Amino acid sequence: MEEKRKTKRILILTIITCCIYLLLTIFYHHIDKHLSGVVYIFLTALIPIIFVLIFVFEIKGIVRIIRNRANLNFLFCLPVLICSITILYTFLSPYRLDSEKLESEVDFRACYEGTQNQAYILFRKDKTFELHWTGVFGYNEWWTGKWDVKDNILTLKYDDKQAVQLGDKILISNGYLNPIGKTFDKKKYPHPMFYLGYCRHEN
Repeated sequence: MEEKRKTKRILILTIITCCIYLLLTIFYHHIDKHLSGVVYIFLTALIPIIFVLIFVFEIKGIVRIIRNRANLNFLFCLPVLICSITILYTFLSPYRLDSEKLESEVDFRACYEGTQNQAYILFRKDKTFELHWTGVFGYNEWWTGKWDVKDNILTLKYDDKQAVQLGDKILISNGYLNPIGKTFDKKKYPHPMFYLGYCRHEN
């Protein structure tokens, strides 16, 4: 009876741990996009910590199965099965659950690839855009807002501060986003940085 209660406690702990891990990884797009500071760092650090914990549960569960192989049942093996499914999903699943799929479909996109930083911007069909810029030393920044295009002139209305590398008015020409806004610093950024399409990973 005591062994059965212990198995149930292990099962509940395993389910909770795996569910937290899956929720964090599935909704990481929105965690990254909307959170910052201590909360963002904590949740991001929590993902690998929990994944290591799942591995520990897996190993301990296999050891328990070996030791009690004469009296096995489905409930006894279930925690190991749940851990195994979670690990296999992480490494081998061709289909990834991702909260970005809850967003509006992408109409078109652009990419910038630098030597120490990179960025992409998505223009969604609901007329929202999101610019995500990452770089060395953990640099990670988002810009969001609304977009509109007329005669190849793209106008951006930011929710907060502007991205200085793009400004608020852009000419779409020759496969590039060419900033033409009055506040854009052409001396600092003389050449267009973003090209249309997916990132080519050339740098």
